[in-house]
Amino acid sequence: MPLTQVANASLYSFLNGTKFMENVSCLAVMHFHYSHRCEMATKILDCKYITNFFNYYVMMYCYFKIDNKITEIAVMLLFALIYCVFLCILYVSVNNYFTPTLKIAALKMRVNEYVAGVVLVGVANSTPDLLVNLSPARLEGLTFNIAMANALTIICLSGGAVCFIRPFRMNGHSIFRDLLFLLLIIELVRFFMIDTALKPWIKGAMILSIYPLYLIINIVDLILLRYAIRKLQKDIEVLRQSPSSRKHDLILTEKIVRLNNLQQDDEIQILESKLYRKRTYNAGFFVTPKPLIHHKEVNVETNRTILHSKANPKNLFLFSEFLQAINPIDSERWYLSGTCARILHILKAPVNLMLQLVLPLVDYQMVKHGWSKMLNCLQIVLTPFVIVALIETAMAHKYAEWYYIPQFRKAIWSLLVTIPLAIVVFVHSRTDIPPFYHSGYCVLTLTTVIIFFWICAWEMDVLISIIGVVFDLAPSYMSITFNAVSAATADFIAYAHLAKHGYGKMAFGAIIGGSVYSLVVNVGIEFVLEKKLNSRGQVVLYGDEGVTIYIFLIITITTTLWWCLTFNFVARRSAGLFMWSIFILFLIYTTAIEFQWVHGFQDNVQIRPTP
Repeated sequence: MPLTQVANASLYSFLNGTKFMENVSCLAVMHFHYSHRCEMATKILDCKYITNFFNYYVMMYCYFKIDNKITEIAVMLLFALIYCVFLCILYVSVNNYFTPTLKIAALKMRVNEYVAGVVLVGVANSTPDLLVNLSPARLEGLTFNIAMANALTIICLSGGAVCFIRPFRMNGHSIFRDLLFLLLIIELVRFFMIDTALKPWIKGAMILSIYPLYLIINIVDLILLRYAIRKLQKDIEVLRQSPSSRKHDLILTEKIVRLNNLQQDDEIQILESKLYRKRTYNAGFFVTPKPLIHHKEVNVETNRTILHSKANPKNLFLFSEFLQAINPIDSERWYLSGTCARILHILKAPVNLMLQLVLPLVDYQMVKHGWSKMLNCLQIVLTPFVIVALIETAMAHKYAEWYYIPQFRKAIWSLLVTIPLAIVVFVHSRTDIPPFYHSGYCVLTLTTVIIFFWICAWEMDVLISIIGVVFDLAPSYMSITFNAVSAATADFIAYAHLAKHGYGKMAFGAIIGGSVYSLVVNVGIEFVLEKKLNSRGQVVLYGDEGVTIYIFLIITITTTLWWCLTFNFVARRSAGLFMWSIFILFLIYTTAIEFQWVHGFQDNVQIRPTP
């Protein structure tokens, strides 16, 4: 029901209309008088479904008992602090646990850096946003609008950051191919929205089939790349044994150069991640920085066995190692930090402690790969218990005033498996070297982090929506601007982290691959489920703002292709600034449309005056 109708609803329908309560949006609570908002927040069914672990509407109007605009804005500041807490959880999870685990997964799968970004990082980062899109929080949003806005935000903000932070040579043909794939998906969806011959579920199945095809093409391309490398190696070996001549030497040189380029596209390494204060030479803000310190490859086996000795007891330094592992403030970082940085370390300490207890750390760059015997054995019990409890609590939808009642019935059953397993691991393992199955903790880490991403993304999305309604901003405008930026926050943190540590190809591959995955799966599922149908029985995916988003997204894709060709597929700082500029123009233009300063790109209804 439109918010304008809600604002003009009679008091009788407001209090006693059953159908009204079932159909009205929870965002409409903000449009009633303050004296009625608490009762509405508890009676409107939508308020129990669009919120997740915390019912912020009940918190605002029943717990804080807001009765004027000033108090409401003050509570919005509190919500902004809560938003920062969720943002901190995302930041620490991504930097300390998520990206190191994805690097290990890529190394185990034996794919190159770009394919690892497309298959692993892109999918892992986009899955939480997919879960939020399927949740009641996005029930009133138009899927194609939101998917295009998210793709535009991630490509412009994250892609711009990756290019700005550190120069790198792209996988040229892969970037070009995947951007064209993205363009194909957008145009195909637009065609399906116009076409009325096919049934919606057939359209959805066709769109969903694109992503497996996209993955197959990436894998076949990797196989052909490695075949070309082996062929070049054989040709070079033959040429080196042949008599030398000027023409012979030129051919040999060309093949060696081509082989080196292909090998750079094929390799993936675990690099040192320690950053220094002065790591690049800067000639100016707009000039691409030149790295002064190059990341070295990590010797994975040396890091694993460096402290191992058969003469050591199996439980050497067991408790001191455990206390060091759960210390929320790193002593080296504390020593090297200034006053402001130390304050940030103190503020992040509770989040660090919580994540250290729940998330297993597997990092090939660390001594013993981050293994801590007692902590890792504890996490075998604690982490599955927390995962099951969070999912069970989210599915139960049982509120105690403004927060979910924790549910542990199914989580307790997990102890029957995890406690004996933890005892076995404790008896078998040592403190001075990780066991051979330590990499198996990566599955636990990725699963837990993705669930945390989903919870944080949902809560942050609701908080942004509430703040937007308090400041009289349209939900459609919020969904394509602030909500899109909020949804892209975890992606931005992950891709910036990868770029800083020398994984620019992986980050850029994840940006394009994640956008392809998000568009295909979100739009395909919407076609299959057929939740929003118009009078002609066609799925509604597109709103008035969609034309504006579409035009800016097409501009972004085509200009990215253009600067990639112009710079010979070398990421430069100017390209990053250019992509940021496009997104700033998009925000300015959509804001001007929201305040009715300009007209959007959508068709305008022409009203002819009566004679």
